[in-house]
Amino acid sequence: MEPLLTLEQIFGREYVINGRGSYHNSHWLPNEVSQDSSSGSLLTLAGDIPMVCHTDVRRESCLALLQAAGLRTGSKLLTYEDADSYYDRLEGLQQDGKSVIFNYAHLPNEFEAGQYWIKRELLLFLNNKRNLAELVQNRHVPSRVLLSIDEFMNNDRLPYDYPYVVKAATDQPSGGGIEVVICRSKADLEQAKTLFRSCSFVVVEQFLAIKKNFCIQFAQTYSGELVYLGSAEQIITEQGKYAGNWFDEHDQPPAEAIELCKQVMHKAVSLGYFGFAGIDTVITEDNQIYIIDLNFRQNGSTVALLFRNSIVSEWGATVMKARKWKSDRAFDECKMQVESFISEKRLLPLCIFNPTVQTAERPIFMSCVLVGNSKEEVMEAERQMQALGFE
Repeated sequence: MEPLLTLEQIFGREYVINGRGSYHNSHWLPNEVSQDSSSGSLLTLAGDIPMVCHTDVRRESCLALLQAAGLRTGSKLLTYEDADSYYDRLEGLQQDGKSVIFNYAHLPNEFEAGQYWIKRELLLFLNNKRNLAELVQNRHVPSRVLLSIDEFMNNDRLPYDYPYVVKAATDQPSGGGIEVVICRSKADLEQAKTLFRSCSFVVVEQFLAIKKNFCIQFAQTYSGELVYLGSAEQIITEQGKYAGNWFDEHDQPPAEAIELCKQVMHKAVSLGYFGFAGIDTVITEDNQIYIIDLNFRQNGSTVALLFRNSIVSEWGATVMKARKWKSDRAFDECKMQVESFISEKRLLPLCIFNPTVQTAERPIFMSCVLVGNSKEEVMEAERQMQALGFE
């Protein structure tokens, strides 16, 4: 399996990649074990580029399963075990004068701003939801208002009738929909007020009747090439939380939407950005196109997109689903089951977390792509995984 692009082709060689968020700046990111288990999500793209990851994603048992699926794993993995060893690792990189590509900006005192490969202040600006309209054409931005937290907390009569959407407008990194509340009732509004009380600002946005929700993705390479990586349909829960992606070559966003997102990328590149970007773009029931969020970083479906062409050509699949599984069963049992799915060309693992001490709070995690020639085939594989104890 060969990816469309490797990290070296995108960023060059003179850096270290770090996909983990700060231990002290992750209020709007998934919990600690989720971040640890995802810290190796770029393992199969890393090649000889140094990459920071948790020790439990680089265990031989995990790497062997990836290699069994025909994937090359990174050769220079810089591991950590906990917060102390993580910050020791960052301090060592800083003292060695290494430049780091952070997927999520850290606090100013955690790493020297001059050693960010992509400027820290630019990451903050591009990913703050309050700045959406500065990067996207107005007619493709949902109706929205920016409120100070005092205006939001002390006002029960907001600019929209229910339902509407409230989002944290913050420089803190965010992901997975944790920073979003869909308000359908006063109870939801009270939940939003509790959740966002630590923010300085929130965005209140019209609720859209969405027909399709795509993450349209690009990579701007260090050599100046803008590459369209493809699009993944996003699986979003009723509560607005991210739950995976569908990839179907017969179900793609319109060319107008892709071109619109390309214009956003050009604007970000003009400010000095390069690297991955995923632009959340929706098609409404009345066929209008809106951009609802900008993610200038690796996204949950990025690695799957980069291997999509190889999956199609080598396994003959046309429909895929990217998702993350967890299991409380023994690793050897999980390994046998995953190997069976790999041999049947129905599952491609992308990152596996095998905790040194497995508990209910730290189970086995696996990010993967389920493949088939229809959604029904993929969902049948999903049901079989669930019957085997994966959830």
